[in-house]
Amino acid sequence: MGKSFRFLLNFAWANLGAIFGFAAIVIAGCYLSGVPNNAENGNLFETYYAMFPTMLLLFVFLYAFALCTNNLNLGLSMGARRADFFWALQGIMAFYSVVCWLLQLFMSAFPAIANWEVRDRWALLDLFGGRVWVFPLVCLVLMVLGCLSGMVVVKNKVLGAILVTVSVIVMMGVTVFMLLSADTNIMVFLLETEWAWLWVALPKVMTAVLAVGAAGGELLIWRTIQRYIVR
Repeated sequence: MGKSFRFLLNFAWANLGAIFGFAAIVIAGCYLSGVPNNAENGNLFETYYAMFPTMLLLFVFLYAFALCTNNLNLGLSMGARRADFFWALQGIMAFYSVVCWLLQLFMSAFPAIANWEVRDRWALLDLFGGRVWVFPLVCLVLMVLGCLSGMVVVKNKVLGAILVTVSVIVMMGVTVFMLLSADTNIMVFLLETEWAWLWVALPKVMTAVLAVGAAGGELLIWRTIQRYIVR
């Protein structure tokens, strides 16, 4: 298992470097475009900063796709045992989740530490405030989904492409909705309708769905790896 983990870690460093590079570009872009000192100065960098949590989730989803396609095939072809690779995969996904979680905490706290002007969209950075375990859980679930999507592509390219496309569209749709909720009073409106109970209960329901989805996805990944044929 240790050798398989180190093998996957070689790819993880490059991927995480890209994530940290993106974070540095967003922060630098905000400073260069005057975002910190002007709450009315909305631009692309300000939007990317506000969306950073969902951008992280998109990154880990795409990275997990490679874990269960190219990395899996290469690892097994080099002699890795299937059970060892599966557990190394769990370790690397946990590693991604923890690193991204810590980066998310830093990006959320940085505007206040650096005394940036407060703006409504910064609320998106604190979506998981008070529930520190939710963001790593969401990271893990999306990595499981990305891994499964990669395995589906290997077996059926058309079905896999559809699954990946739908997943990305859903994540983009959720991001757009969150931006609208930060910029408008849409959540206030929804909480005043007869369906208010649904929106109040939604976080707990989604947490349960994520936990069950992660467990079910892990079982599918285990079974698929055990039956995987090296190409």
